[in-house]
Amino acid sequence: MEERARKSNVEGSTAPRKPRSRYYDGALWRWLIDPLTSEVQNFVVGQVEPGVRVLDVGCGTGLLALRLAQRAAAVVGLELSPAMVAYANRRLAAEAAPNVSFVLGDAAAFLAARPDGAFDTATMAFVLHEMPAEARAAVLRESARVARRVICVDFKVPMPRSSRGFFYRGLEVAAGPEHFRGFRDFGMRGGTQGVAASAGLSCRQMGVVLGGCVDVSEVRR
Repeated sequence: MEERARKSNVEGSTAPRKPRSRYYDGALWRWLIDPLTSEVQNFVVGQVEPGVRVLDVGCGTGLLALRLAQRAAAVVGLELSPAMVAYANRRLAAEAAPNVSFVLGDAAAFLAARPDGAFDTATMAFVLHEMPAEARAAVLRESARVARRVICVDFKVPMPRSSRGFFYRGLEVAAGPEHFRGFRDFGMRGGTQGVAASAGLSCRQMGVVLGGCVDVSEVRR
């Protein structure tokens, strides 16, 4: 276990990505996107048992991590964007939640440096679809190694052809060409269920939210 925890890369993934921010990270995300996810936040928080250790992969502005802190013993938020981490830390200072910390870094490198079972639960909200395709399965597999269960929130495949579905597609287009390519590739690979299958993991749908456009799934080894 100790030898595995010292590995610098996740088998089968790309090299660790360098931190970078996008034009919408931080305050713009907080005011435009966070309010759209309240139903998701409520669902995920309701699935987390009191007193557990939680890793929030791709924590963004820290909203979910801070909500989880009201139930969990400890929450670590991991994020690749410096602007998101800076915003999350400002939120943390305002809310004074001593059981929360935010870490800037690549998921592959962070997970590889943690032993089996370091966390009880990992959460990944709208993370898989924007990751490099070649890294998704490895990061999900490692998340399921360091946590007993992984709660994944991401777009349903296929996306409903409804007004809400077209609205979320529009948001993905607005996020930029690279982001939209990731969104399309995620769909072609079968969404969360497809990524989990390619990683050799079990995947159970827990619910569908946001007008049938978003799956919440539990992934385990």
